[in-house]
Amino acid sequence: MKAGKEFAALAVLFMLAGAARADLARGIDAVARRDWGAAVAQFRPLAERGDADAQVNLGNLYMKGYGVDQDYNTAFRWYLKAAKQGNAMAEGKLGMMHYYGLGVREDHAAAVGWFREAAEHGNSGAAAILGSLYEAGDGIAKDTIQAYFWYTLAADRGHREAGDSRDELADRMTPGEMSEALDRLAAWGKSHPPPAGADGGDQAPEEAHHAVAGKSGGPARHAAAKNTASAKPKHVKEAQSGKPAKGKKADKKAK
Repeated sequence: MKAGKEFAALAVLFMLAGAARADLARGIDAVARRDWGAAVAQFRPLAERGDADAQVNLGNLYMKGYGVDQDYNTAFRWYLKAAKQGNAMAEGKLGMMHYYGLGVREDHAAAVGWFREAAEHGNSGAAAILGSLYEAGDGIAKDTIQAYFWYTLAADRGHREAGDSRDELADRMTPGEMSEALDRLAAWGKSHPPPAGADGGDQAPEEAHHAVAGKSGGPARHAAAKNTASAKPKHVKEAQSGKPAKGKKADKKAK
């Protein structure tokens, strides 16, 4: 009898999880149709119940002002809720918001911390940005070895521009620096299995995103970012106009 009750409870949990995924998929489809009101209606209840993917997508809508009044503070709060659950896309978004002072005081050191969290959880765009910040000494002490390390991780996850940056940096590195960087990468590889789909989870198409990952195209930059971009490291500039890092279902996602 006890086993039967446990099985029934487990079945209910699976049913609820399946319903939540279906609601999330409907929200993503609504974004694809640019039916922002329907997207908000699908994402908000899930986000309020603690679904990290819905929280990120709802944050995206507040970031862009789609279906709701644009509100960086509210976007920040939803991203933070998702980031506390280890959502790599949300962590990258928080890095960008701290870097440009959107919904929070501009703080490049705090941005580095969030980009690191996102990169460690598999966000290739955040890893590329982190490499760029180390190369420039922006928000953290300049470190060529660390820059090479993070560029390589981003490139290994499919970030083409990071691979180009790594190769350019390698031409300026000493043999000793290169040896240490490769040793760090080897140690990382032994202790960190490749993350599966960690770039974001279930994310809506790029129209709902204030992008983080560095690729060409995507939504227009926010005016505040335009005014400061020329002084920023390259991958941070690319992130402002680039497509987001893709998660597990690439055909339905954007950063």
